[in-house]
Amino acid sequence: MKSLADEAIVIGVRDYRETDRIVHLYTKEHGRLSGIARGAKKSVKRFGGAFELFARLSLELLPAENLATISSAEPLTIYPGIRQTFAAIAQASYAVELLTAITPERLPNKRVFRLLSAYLEQLDNSGVEPSDRHFFEMNLLNILGYRPPLESCSKCGAALAVDGGFWSQGAGHGLVCCRCAHGGYSLSGASIALLLNAFKVGRFGQIRFSPAEIAEVDRFMAAFIAAHISRPLKSLAFLRLSP
Repeated sequence: MKSLADEAIVIGVRDYRETDRIVHLYTKEHGRLSGIARGAKKSVKRFGGAFELFARLSLELLPAENLATISSAEPLTIYPGIRQTFAAIAQASYAVELLTAITPERLPNKRVFRLLSAYLEQLDNSGVEPSDRHFFEMNLLNILGYRPPLESCSKCGAALAVDGGFWSQGAGHGLVCCRCAHGGYSLSGASIALLLNAFKVGRFGQIRFSPAEIAEVDRFMAAFIAAHISRPLKSLAFLRLSP
């Protein structure tokens, strides 16, 4: 079978046997997949230290039903700025764990690849800003068809961008207004407006929440995402420990 050239971001890696590595990747052309790099722990010529977590690389691989075979790889960037602080590592770890939990295997999506690349570049160049994490979450959910319905109350249709709303798992997938709510996570009108702006500005660094808004958006996004994935995200604990 002919080998394929692609770009990828390393979203996980582990040693396998004495000389090999299993590498989990999100690729530009083939989506999320895993591959085995035989001899990766010894062969600098073929792999050149490419398999650092979060690294963006070019590679050649042989497709297979389960594990692809990675025949060569060359790092394009390892995003060295991310590795300078615990907070940046925590944010990047959360991003790749969320992507792993919510994207199907072997389903290409160049928009997801570009979004993850842009977020890692933002962390690398500009450091940690919680608002950027929520920009990443909202756009990832939107691309994959899980966009939170924030515009209007799911029960009566009232606009939410002024008075805000509430969300709970028992209320289905939509927010409800103050009049229709019976508990749940509150989300202010200002926070809703900023979350909706995440779809309009198109790049990181343009949306900024206040500390109070960050606290309520953190609660809302964690609960909303938990309702759409099958397992808890371990990296959330690291996020709570980071500054």
